Amino acid sequence: MSLRKRLLLILGGTFIVLWSLAALWLLGDLRREVTVALDERLASSARMVAGLLEQLPQPLPTQQTSPLNAVELGLQSGLVCQVRSLRGEVLVRTPNMPQATLAEHGVGFHEVSIGQERWRSFTLKRQHLWVTTADRVDERETLQSAILIAAALPVAFALLGSLVLIWFGIGRGLAPLQRLRELLAQRDAEDLQPLHVQGLPKDLQPLVATLNQLFTRICAALERERRFTNDAAHELRTPLTAIKTHLQVAQMSSGAGAENALQKAETAVDRMHNGLQQLLLLARVESAQDFDKDGQVSAQTLARHALADLIGVPGYQRIEVVNELSAEVYVAVPESLAVASLRNLLDNALRYSPADSRVELFIGVDQQRLLLRVRDAGSGLTEAHIAQAKQRFWRTSSGQSGSGLGLAIVQAVTERYGGELCLQAAPTGGLDAALYLPLSQS
Repeated sequence: MSLRKRLLLILGGTFIVLWSLAALWLLGDLRREVTVALDERLASSARMVAGLLEQLPQPLPTQQTSPLNAVELGLQSGLVCQVRSLRGEVLVRTPNMPQATLAEHGVGFHEVSIGQERWRSFTLKRQHLWVTTADRVDERETLQSAILIAAALPVAFALLGSLVLIWFGIGRGLAPLQRLRELLAQRDAEDLQPLHVQGLPKDLQPLVATLNQLFTRICAALERERRFTNDAAHELRTPLTAIKTHLQVAQMSSGAGAENALQKAETAVDRMHNGLQQLLLLARVESAQDFDKDGQVSAQTLARHALADLIGVPGYQRIEVVNELSAEVYVAVPESLAVASLRNLLDNALRYSPADSRVELFIGVDQQRLLLRVRDAGSGLTEAHIAQAKQRFWRTSSGQSGSGLGLAIVQAVTERYGGELCLQAAPTGGLDAALYLPLSQS
């Protein structure tokens, strides 16, 4: 069912129910008022006839027992009248008055059946006379029906007209939505530019804003996908070429030459494996994937896991930990991302510092944030290099191996969770990398 029909059904149904209840109430009240008016006509006519007869000489002459017409008695059309004495003698009556008496039921209003006809009568006792006026019930009902129909027809036409206006009004109100649908239908599948629709009502502006946000997220997702594809092609091209070359050399060589080629191929495989892991982690961080299931981690556990991941890396023993925390504190960053960030900083420090130098890991709290400072004694970076170091695939020209994604991953984690990565020259030479992570409030 279309939205227009659904709205018409809801609004029209509500409108019909309310109008029907109001009409039944009004018509019922009108019917009672008509009945009261007709009864008042009978009573007024009886009083009028009684007043006219009181002005005649008393007693009434015998010839007055002959039928008189309604005009002579001053009655309205459709009424009959009968005047009787207290002894039961009919003194005056109209020609269409039934022969049976209508006054035997006493004073007031009564409904009497005479033959096949039903009469509504009113009897008035005035001195020595009984004055009775009456009209047929079927004529009263016919009059009531005519009045009710006359009153109901405008209500019916108004209700029908209201439904028609509601139909066109709903169509008019949904016109902006139809225009928005047409604009979306006409757009190219690759067109992710924000929508700009003029004259939209306030109710549809949040919808357009949400659609534009969706287009922005889709555009960002496609951009991340293209970037990941380009990065993967960029990162895998060199190790795959090296692996292929070393394997070809191993096939053509024997002995020490073949073994050396296979070792170099294994090194290229390790490099490709590490690069792929870094690429996938960076893609997960930038894609807003949910890491909350990893849970939060304390600073001490974070450091232990990062150090454990570096076991087997050449120079691992050079790392010295300075812990100034007196109690456990928790970071508001998922464990996997926090551990990966610290591991990347330590791995860079080991990779780009002399083999006999010390790498310091400082753990403390600074302005309600966890501070993880990694300081090495390497050649350090210039200010220009520090500005470029957080870019993906950026490497120094020292010839050191690496994917060039470590600092880019740390930067992506800090941007997502409100942390900060500060790079500067260490006081004693080398690089000072300060990682600030927000603390958990729970």
